[in-house]
Amino acid sequence: MELQERLGANETGLPDGVQERLATFAEWTGTTAFPADKVLEKCEGEDTFSDEFLAYVQRVGMSLDWVYLGDAMPLVMRAYNAAQESRA
Repeated sequence: MELQERLGANETGLPDGVQERLATFAEWTGTTAFPADKVLEKCEGEDTFSDEFLAYVQRVGMSLDWVYLGDAMPLVMRAYNAAQESRA
């Protein structure tokens, strides 16, 4: 079973919830939502993140784990590690 199937990919090829998280990020940050239909591109017959999306994610500081998988653990750990570093 491919990752997309396990994640419940919809007609865009994105896991369920990605479009909502893109909209939520835009709302929270006052930015324009990245178009969901531009997140993936075909590369050698398989879907991969588009260069445009990766550049956007880097520019705005969006967590790929959160937007693609809904995984908040990297966000929690980043805040925890920053707090630990400030105590050192």
